Amino acid sequence: MNEHGEASEVILAQEREIADYLHKHPDFFQRHEYLLEELVLPHPHGGKAISLIERQVGLMREQKQSLKKQLQQLSQSARTNELLLERLQALILTLIDSTSIDDAVERMRQGLHQDFHADAVELHLFGDQAHEVSRDDPALKHFQTVLHNRRPICGHLRHEQLRFLFGERGEEIASAVLIPLCEPAQDGCLGLLGIGSIDAKRYHPAMDTLFVNHLGAVATRILRAHRER
Repeated sequence: MNEHGEASEVILAQEREIADYLHKHPDFFQRHEYLLEELVLPHPHGGKAISLIERQVGLMREQKQSLKKQLQQLSQSARTNELLLERLQALILTLIDSTSIDDAVERMRQGLHQDFHADAVELHLFGDQAHEVSRDDPALKHFQTVLHNRRPICGHLRHEQLRFLFGERGEEIASAVLIPLCEPAQDGCLGLLGIGSIDAKRYHPAMDTLFVNHLGAVATRILRAHRER
């Protein structure tokens, strides 16, 4: 190693010792306040050097702006959730007033189209009636995971799933919510509810499923009650 390299190693070792000392003695500058005005740092956005105090003030200002932005995002999220809750409550109330399965399905479609901006809403009940899906239908193999987990999924569904849920309209559905209509106390699920959008970003895997879970639970209970009448 040449003399220049050896000198660099010495400087780095000294800097590490200084940094380690300051880390262990955070009150150092309280005992040597005059250094705060003498130390200079490069401006974070270029330009002349600034004092440590100026740099700290700048960092505090940036932190303040960041916290303000986070607060605004939280406030916006709270307002969005409050509006979503109000719409969900209204949908649940109208479902409670339904007089039959067909009536409940129609009310659900209208509510999801009007208040939740869904482009497609389809319900597939399992059973032996002409308008129902047989539990032995081969197409249900594409839904084994969601029926087993009994939890909604959001995002981009497979072509086979979209085709089953929305028929020919499945070609234009870019994102969707798939809700298995299941109850913990029941052995089998009642059916599948599909909510689709032509907007690929409308429903995504990272979205909160709290309200979707609640809608699925209420819809399952109401539809089962109609069926058992």
